[in-house]
Formats: sequence, structure tokens, C-alpha cells
Amino acid sequence: MAVKKTKDWFTIVAPKYFGEKELGKSFSAEPTDLIGRRFTVNAADLTNNFSKFYVKFFFKVVKVDGKKAFTEFDGLECMRDYISRMVLYYVKRMDAVQDLTTKDGVKLRVKSLVIAPKGIGEKSRRELKKKTVEMMADFVQSSTVEEFIKKVLSDETKNRIFQELRKIHPMRYFEVRKVEVLK
Repeated sequence: MAVKKTKDWFTIVAPKYFGEKELGKSFSAEPTDLIGRRFTVNAADLTNNFSKFYVKFFFKVVKVDGKKAFTEFDGLECMRDYISRMVLYYVKRMDAVQDLTTKDGVKLRVKSLVIAPKGIGEKSRRELKKKTVEMMADFVQSSTVEEFIKKVLSDETKNRIFQELRKIHPMRYFEVRKVEVLK
């Protein structure tokens, strides 16, 4: 007769730059089974900043020590209903997708969203997208992952790019809608 293993609860812990805050608990028979598991956490819960209710963070377990499972940043995403409220009938949506490397060597896929009035011309659209790509590349390549996340959470990235884009053409919104960590 086979002996059944008992399962234990493990505490999931955020990375150091989030203050190693407890993300939750997970149930597992073997600690090694947790490695590679992905967890989703709302930014409002993680940072106590309720103005970021629309952002979800993804973390991946990389190490288990005792009853604690330590994670690393694996991406972030704006909720679909938040994006849907920005993209209306009378606006023009422009997406920029870039694969960039941070100062500490982490490869990220950054997806930006630019919303402009519907009557925008083709030349202005090209200029807006070009400026968005240039500024986002500068933000990511001059920062570590930790610094970049802090810039996104504090809206520093969003506000600076939005102000520069408004010099080209009147704007409605700019948002970093998704960040993925590439392996």
C-alpha cells in the first residue's frame, strides 16, 4: 500500500522591492512543486495605492525556503475593462509593442497604448508612435526592473510621455498597458 504525502501551506512572498509583502498562501505536497507557479495580485492590494486598481501584477515563484516561497516580477497588465473605457467610437487607438532590455539585463516586452481624437492625420499618427517608441525605450534602457516598475506605478512614465505627445497633437490618453518578462 502506497503512503500518501501530506500537503502543507506555503506563504508566497513578493520581491524585496515590494517589501517582501505576503501575497497569499498556496497548498503543495512538495516545496519544489511551487517553483515556476505564477500568481496574480492587484496593484491596489500590493502597494496600498487604490488609484492603481486597474493594474494586475504577475509573480513567479523562484525559490522555496522552509514554508516561504519567494517570487520575482513576471509582468503587469491593465485590466480589459479599464482599456475598454478609454477606447470609444470617436477616438483613434495606436499600439506600440517593443522588446527592450533593462539596465540590469532583464528583457521586457512593453506594450503601450496611445488614444487620440479620431480626426488625427496619418503624419501625426506616425510621429506620435515614433515618439512613444523612443521615449519608452529610453525609460526602460536607463532603468533597472525595480526602477521601471516604480516609474510605472508612480505614473512618472505615463505623465512625461503624455506631455511630450501633446506637443505633437492633442491627446486623450497614454497608458503602459502590459509588461511581460521574456526569458
